Amino acid sequence: MFKYIARIYLRYFFIITFALSFLFAGLDYLQNANKLEGTNIKVLYLFYKGLYAMELLLPLSIVFAMIVTKIILIRSNALLSFYAFGYSKKAVMTPFLAVATVLTLGYVGLHFTSFVDADLAAKRLLKGKTGMEPKRDLFVKYNDSFVYIGELIPQKKEARNIRTFQLKNGELVRIVHGEEAFFDHDRWVIKKAKIIDKPSPKGLGEKGFSTLIRRNFVTLEGFKPSILTSVFEGKRYYTVSAAYQAIQLLKAQGLETLKVRNLFYHLTVTPLFAVFLVVILFVFIPPYARNLNLVWLSFVLTGITLFTWGILYFLFRIGRTGVIQPEFGTVAVVSVLGLGALYAFFFKTNRF
Repeated sequence: MFKYIARIYLRYFFIITFALSFLFAGLDYLQNANKLEGTNIKVLYLFYKGLYAMELLLPLSIVFAMIVTKIILIRSNALLSFYAFGYSKKAVMTPFLAVATVLTLGYVGLHFTSFVDADLAAKRLLKGKTGMEPKRDLFVKYNDSFVYIGELIPQKKEARNIRTFQLKNGELVRIVHGEEAFFDHDRWVIKKAKIIDKPSPKGLGEKGFSTLIRRNFVTLEGFKPSILTSVFEGKRYYTVSAAYQAIQLLKAQGLETLKVRNLFYHLTVTPLFAVFLVVILFVFIPPYARNLNLVWLSFVLTGITLFTWGILYFLFRIGRTGVIQPEFGTVAVVSVLGLGALYAFFFKTNRF
């Protein structure tokens, strides 16, 4: 029974995922095809948009595939046959729950990779750029220093025209300037750094400014290039690990973490709604087709799924503006769905 249901469920999951992704990417391509030059660029654009569509719509496919699979089992009377053979409602739900959980965890796992950068790559192609542009004029605070970077090249882990201004008790004590820097072993190294120390003389004749040239000067330890550009450009294309590191970094600097927390929850907590909806909707779908309009039922369940997904996406979008704390938005809604799923699983699976 488990293999039979899981096979049908996976088959329709892949069909629906491909169909939704192809439809999304195809419609976008039709709107922007005239802005793309060259067959290779167009194919790449479709590929990246397809990945972005998958990243956006895959949780919906998990729920839609469950709805389609159960409707098919009802139409073929296979569901009643399983119950007649002595399988409980929990046992029949198990393959749905197991497959949905594995797919959701795999989806979250993809966000540990550059999978989340697909939309950014497509936008670069649309602008006629095949590579990642350098980031310019970044000004950041890190520990007791302010850092200016004239040009940052994240993919090469290099920077140009970098200056650090070190403070002590609110007073400027050191300026470091270098034309080139590179990221090495979790730290930035400024080459041929010019170091200007500013003492605090208390009288005439005391030591004043001093200048020193050092071959290599270490600064910004633990500040990775990807986090550097993501945090201080308000970027939303994080991996899960980068988002977590960014939260820790911003906390250490005493800076606001709301936007990054909102994205972190969107990548790790929001996808769980698919598993919870699978349980809730499965329980409340009758096991037989007698006196039941399956077309209307499918329409209603699809509407409920889209409405739930829409609410979560809306909370994510307004969370980026700082209007609402993510813990009271996305996390709260998914938690309510989780409680509903637990209730349905333990108290609504003892009867048909």
